[in-house]
Amino acid sequence: MRGRKMRTRVLLLCALATTWGAGARERLEVSYDSHETIRLKDAPAAPVGAARAGVPYGAVPDWSNTLRRQCGGLAVADLNGDGWNDVVVGCYISNSYPPYTDWENLIYYNTGGQLEANPSWVSTDEVSTGDVQVADLNGDGYPDIFSANGGSSMSPCVIYFGSPTGPSPTPGWTSNIPNRCWTNYALPFDFDHDGDRDVLICGQGNSSNDPYRPMFLFRNNNGALETTPSWQSAETSIQNFLDAADYDGDGWEDVAVSKWANFQSGVYRNLAGTLATTPAWTVGNTDTDKGVGWADVDGDGWPDLALGHSPTRLYTNLGGTLSLTWNAVGTYFGHSDLRFCDVDRDGDPDLAEIHFSNGKAQLYLNTGGALEPVPAWSYDSPDVGTALAFGDINGDRRPDLVLGFSGVPSVVVFYARPPAVVPGDLNCDGAVDFDDIDPFVLALSGYDAYDAEYPACNWLNADANGDGAVDFDDIDAFVALIGS
Repeated sequence: MRGRKMRTRVLLLCALATTWGAGARERLEVSYDSHETIRLKDAPAAPVGAARAGVPYGAVPDWSNTLRRQCGGLAVADLNGDGWNDVVVGCYISNSYPPYTDWENLIYYNTGGQLEANPSWVSTDEVSTGDVQVADLNGDGYPDIFSANGGSSMSPCVIYFGSPTGPSPTPGWTSNIPNRCWTNYALPFDFDHDGDRDVLICGQGNSSNDPYRPMFLFRNNNGALETTPSWQSAETSIQNFLDAADYDGDGWEDVAVSKWANFQSGVYRNLAGTLATTPAWTVGNTDTDKGVGWADVDGDGWPDLALGHSPTRLYTNLGGTLSLTWNAVGTYFGHSDLRFCDVDRDGDPDLAEIHFSNGKAQLYLNTGGALEPVPAWSYDSPDVGTALAFGDINGDRRPDLVLGFSGVPSVVVFYARPPAVVPGDLNCDGAVDFDDIDPFVLALSGYDAYDAEYPACNWLNADANGDGAVDFDDIDAFVALIGS
C-alpha cells in the first residue's frame, strides 16, 4: 500500500511540474469526479458567515478538524452504540496541488457530545472515496459503512462491517463490477421491500475515451449483498447523486438521479419492486446538475424534488406530476451537494447546499410551505466545498450541520442553537398568558417531554426565576409573568 501511495505522489508531482514553478502562490483544487478545477490563493482570507434571525447556526464553526484532506462524503451516525452520533469522513485523491499525502477514510468518535480532536478510526485501505453511507447491510443489528470508491483507478466499492465497538477498519466486502466504475454516490434502500437494504450506485468512467457508465444495483439477499450487480440502467452517462421517495403514490420508492452535462436528470420508477431501466420523467434539458433530494416542501403529502443546478431548482409534485416552481436567487456555479432538513424545527423541511467553486454553504428556510429564494444563512469558506450532512452531535436533539471541504480544516461542525430565551412564553406565541400554563407544567416534567411537544421552543423559557434550572421554584415567578 505505501509503495503504491508513494508512486501516486510522484506521478502527481510530475504531472503538475510544468504548471507550477518555484514560488507559485496559488494552489489547485480538483473535485472528486475531476470535472471541476479551481485555483485558490496560498494564503486565503478568513471564512465569513452570515445569519438572519430564526437560523440556528452561528457565523463560525463550533468544531473543526486539523487534517488537510479532500473530503468526498460525510455521514452522521452512532457507530459504536454509546448513544452519541459520530462523524464518518470519506476522503479522495486527485490531481490537486500541492498534492494531498493522505486519503484514508476516517471516523471521529463522539464522547458525551464532543467529537475527538483526532480520528481514532482510520481505514486500512487507502483509495479514492466519493461518498460514505451508513446502514445495517448484513442484518446483524450494527451499522455498516458503504464506501463509494472510484477515482482514476476506478477502485471498487467496499463495506466496513459494524460490531458492538464500531466498524472494522478493514473492508469485509468488495464490489465486482464488470469493466469497473468510478462511483460517485451510493444509496442504500430496500427497493424490493423484502426487509433488507439494497444498494444503488451511480458514477462514470475515467477518461475522455471511456467517460460513461450505467447505474448499478446490488441486491441484498437476507443480509448478503451481492458483489456483482444484478441490475443496471439502460443509459450510460455521468451521474453524481441519488435519492429515493415514492413520488407517484404507488407505495414504492422511486429514484431521482442528477446527471452531468449532456444528459437529463430524471426519475426512475419502482414498479412493485422492479426498478425501471429508463426514466419516467426528465428535466427537459441537458444542463449540468449535481445534487438531488426529495422532501414534502409544501406539506401536501407528495415529495417535491430539489436539483443542484446553477441556481438550485425545486420541482413541485402535484399528485405525481413534477413541475419547476422555484429557483434560488443568484447564480452559483460548481454545486457539490444538497440536503433537506427541518433546521428550525417548525415542521417543514429547509434546504441546505454547498458549492465547490466558491466554498460557500447556504441555507434556504421554508416559510409556510415555500422555500425563500434568498439564503437565510451562509458560510463562505476560503476552501472549496465538497459535502454536507446533518445530525445531532451534542445531544440536544437539534440538527447540527457538518460541512466538508478540500483543505484544512476539511470538516467543520455548526451546532444548532435553541431560540433565544423568553421567560414564561412556553408555547412560543410571543406572549406570556394563560395559554402557557399547560406547556409550563409539561416543562417541569423534564426537557425530553417538553422538547418533543414544542420542538421550535426553548425549554429554558420555563426558568422563570432565572436561576439556570427548571423546577418547582419557578412556579411563583411564572405566575407573576402571566399578563405582565
